[in-house]
Amino acid sequence: MVMALHPAATADAQAADALAWSVTAMSGALRRLASAPAEDAPQAVAAATEAIWWTTEVNSAMSRHHPAAYGHALAALDPSERKAVDTSLAGLRFVRGQLGHCNDPADFIEPRPASGASRGADWTWSALPPPSAQRGRSRDAGPYREYRAQLAGRPVSEALRRVAGFLAQAHASASDPGH
Repeated sequence: MVMALHPAATADAQAADALAWSVTAMSGALRRLASAPAEDAPQAVAAATEAIWWTTEVNSAMSRHHPAAYGHALAALDPSERKAVDTSLAGLRFVRGQLGHCNDPADFIEPRPASGASRGADWTWSALPPPSAQRGRSRDAGPYREYRAQLAGRPVSEALRRVAGFLAQAHASASDPGH
């Protein structure tokens, strides 16, 4: 006897599989960023852009589809780490929103001055000027402030690792059948 799955159960399983795949892709993007040679600027920029995309994608999916697990994972952080995760996410969303509009991906990161950095992950976030007012998007002001406060001048991998660690923990919590 074959049992048919309810369409909602099938959709939930597919969404869980897609999220698990996205978390794996995020982790892979962070590994590629960590190993991207700093002297190969296009590869370092591509790796950073991919890591930004996957991290913000996983964050969006987790907060939308697993709000309880996401909230519990945030609440489990100490207040300073929670603030760092929140502001890092806002800064990363700012970067993702700017990509392709008026900024080249290479505008967001730069080799660390005189550091002898050997990997793309050792590059730093650039100190960009505020977004153009002509775009008419006042909603960019808050994320831009978070970008300047939490990312600009710091190693590219720092915020990405922090946020990815949080998201992996939230995903593990959401995937736990006892949760």
